Amino acid sequence: MAESNNAQELSPRPLMRLLGDFANSQILDAALEYDFFTLIHKGFHSAEEIAREAGTDARATRIVLDSLPALALIEKRDGKYALTPTAEVFLVKGKPSYCGDFRHVALALWDGMAHLKESLKTGKPLSRMDTNAELPVWEKLVLGIIVIAEPAAKALCDILKIGTERKGMRVLDIAGGSSIFGMTIVTRDPTAQVAQLDWPNVNAVAKKANKERGLEGKIRFIDGAHHTAVLESNDYDLVLASNFCRFESPMGNQELFSKAYSALKPGGIFVVNDFVPNEERTEPTFALRFSVYTLTHTPEGECWTLSQYSDWLKKAGFTKIETHSDIPKTLPGTTLIVAKKN
Repeated sequence: MAESNNAQELSPRPLMRLLGDFANSQILDAALEYDFFTLIHKGFHSAEEIAREAGTDARATRIVLDSLPALALIEKRDGKYALTPTAEVFLVKGKPSYCGDFRHVALALWDGMAHLKESLKTGKPLSRMDTNAELPVWEKLVLGIIVIAEPAAKALCDILKIGTERKGMRVLDIAGGSSIFGMTIVTRDPTAQVAQLDWPNVNAVAKKANKERGLEGKIRFIDGAHHTAVLESNDYDLVLASNFCRFESPMGNQELFSKAYSALKPGGIFVVNDFVPNEERTEPTFALRFSVYTLTHTPEGECWTLSQYSDWLKKAGFTKIETHSDIPKTLPGTTLIVAKKN
């Protein structure tokens, strides 16, 4: 009887929303693909005007635009569309705060997630994101994560006092992607010597980003993969590993950390930036969900705990380890792990 009463009191609507949430990401992706938010910002406010400028079907455009108020991205009055404050700040192309490219991150994960049931059965991914076969995907992904990586890069500069107490550091950014960490460092300290190691296609994207920020030629780019690259010993003051340890296996991370230790000068600093769940793996929920993405895209990756990172760092030779989390304007679980070489 009690169970029956509970069933009457509870609603299935939250579960139905969960199962249907994929539609929201597809609607937003389509609106961004055709620059609807940018067009509204430019003064095109009717479905017909927006469709004409976007080169889309007028009826289809109206239907998609009418769905966007439910996502709190557009308001509609008297048949005219206007942006909400969130869309105005974050979804208008050309603005420094634009984060529409993050859609490439979300959509790149869809392929693997579509085969989650198979991965759950076999423990293996059906598609990969940890090999250079995925270069076209990463060319978009590295731009998409700038919006979440830049706050962490700024926080790191504050923590290490780069540009104030620390100047002229030799920095190696391993798999630096868009080079947002490198760009942030050379902006804080123009005397810093930053090198980025990454796949050639990704470095080409980073060079373009450098040019757009007026930093062309400020960072040295090394084409290659960190698994096979030979690094000079005792050469760097700071080595960075941002947003990719979650795609590595335990052995891969152990090898990376040992390589970083060897590349650092005595007293040098190694920094890992990644999503770190608590030891019980109960929160933050974002990091735990992201582990499911890594399950469907890598053979052995997941979001690793601090005790796991500490173990690999200590085995590599690092003794002084500190962490910094609760970084504003980035995703839950984002943590900077700072380790020092004796």
